[in-house]
Amino acid sequence: MNRGPTSPPAAEARPESPAGCVAEPLRDWIRTRTGISITDQNQAPVELAVRLEAERHGLDPARYLQRLLSGGLPPQAFIDAVATNESYFFRALEQMRVVVTRLIPERLARRPGQPVRILSLPCARGEEPFSLAILCEEHRIPPQSVQLVGGDISATCVADAGRGLYSPLALRRTDPELARRWFTPAGSRAWQLEPALLPRVELRRLNLLADAEVVLARRFDIVFCENLLIYFDAATTVDALAVLGRLLVPDGWLFVDHAEWNIPRGAFRMQEFDGCVGFRPLGAPAAGESASGPRTGRVADAPSRGASTPPPTRIPAPLPTRASGPAASPVSRPPPRAAPAVPLRGSALTTHLAQAQVHYRAKRFAEALRAFDAVLTADPGHPLARLGKARVLADCGEDFEALEIAESLLHGAAAGGLKLAPADQVEALVLMGLLLHKKGLKDLAQGYLREVKRHDPHHPSLGLLRPHRPGDADA
Repeated sequence: MNRGPTSPPAAEARPESPAGCVAEPLRDWIRTRTGISITDQNQAPVELAVRLEAERHGLDPARYLQRLLSGGLPPQAFIDAVATNESYFFRALEQMRVVVTRLIPERLARRPGQPVRILSLPCARGEEPFSLAILCEEHRIPPQSVQLVGGDISATCVADAGRGLYSPLALRRTDPELARRWFTPAGSRAWQLEPALLPRVELRRLNLLADAEVVLARRFDIVFCENLLIYFDAATTVDALAVLGRLLVPDGWLFVDHAEWNIPRGAFRMQEFDGCVGFRPLGAPAAGESASGPRTGRVADAPSRGASTPPPTRIPAPLPTRASGPAASPVSRPPPRAAPAVPLRGSALTTHLAQAQVHYRAKRFAEALRAFDAVLTADPGHPLARLGKARVLADCGEDFEALEIAESLLHGAAAGGLKLAPADQVEALVLMGLLLHKKGLKDLAQGYLREVKRHDPHHPSLGLLRPHRPGDADA
């Protein structure tokens, strides 16, 4: 799950953006409260968050920032806007498979009557801890045997997780059989998690660096901390790992995303168990053995650098723990059993982009998103792939993520770092205007719509443009 802004450099402001709003005082404020390191490369979404929150409070951006930094406004809404995220179910499937099939049973066997405690931090909208809850149900692990806790710095995310309502994109890597068993349609573009699963996860709003140890109190056997450390600078990463170490029992496991395998080791050592890479506190017994027991399974200290992501593995055949749900699945096919990805180049990149656009036009949004992401893996700045991904996210109701991508595209074009064709620039402006209008930020939307009119005076979206008023920017 993404825990911070990830956009390219931005030197010029978009309509109604305060120039240079991500100055050092705001960067320090964000780093102090969230740990996220803001640089010239990822500042565009922060500028967007400033404008969104300023309009919500009826203030100009400069006045809003003055009040925010001086403590005159509650910080949580801005933190939620900065710490936007996009995740999906079974994202860390290989790690979850090992946890559910090996680590939980072994710990329950060693400690009868003592539940295994698992923490997901950050948990985003609950996709990760509820994935674990589903797998525990599928493998008939009783609720009293596993305590699942999900924590996130975003109060909005924690509230969303408590409702268990998800867009189709959240299920894009979910096996259709699991989807049928554990989700039911909720309108045309949403899926409801089985209500009986909601009590299996204790959800908490917390900050890893500020209050996690106080809020959580007791230690955990297993901690999932995926895609958080990559947003920290070196000093903050060291601090975060120290907290994570104190949250773990002495023989616990810490799982991070493969992009974070080169984190400072500190009091951890990397270890492989059944093809799954995790981190163990120094002095912990090897996986599959206790202090006095024999070793089982395939165990090895992992190399200092992870070569690639383990290929996805389908979980064992699900157990019939509940009646099947709807006949239609929220995804069109199961996740592929893929070989390690080969970087796309040249004609292959062009072909993949064309396939993504075909999927999008056919409203196969999960397939379109995977294809756009494959292009962006090879070329992170590819403007058409980024614009295409923004369209997919917008059509699936992921408004903030779509806004961030569209905004970063416009910033990159303004700074000269991205070559955006005029028609694509208009489309990005239209997307910004429509999404802001949809979210009720109509004054802010007008700036983008006036920019659309300057490029294309007859664009259909201009039906939302109100008559020019004194004080408006020139059309």
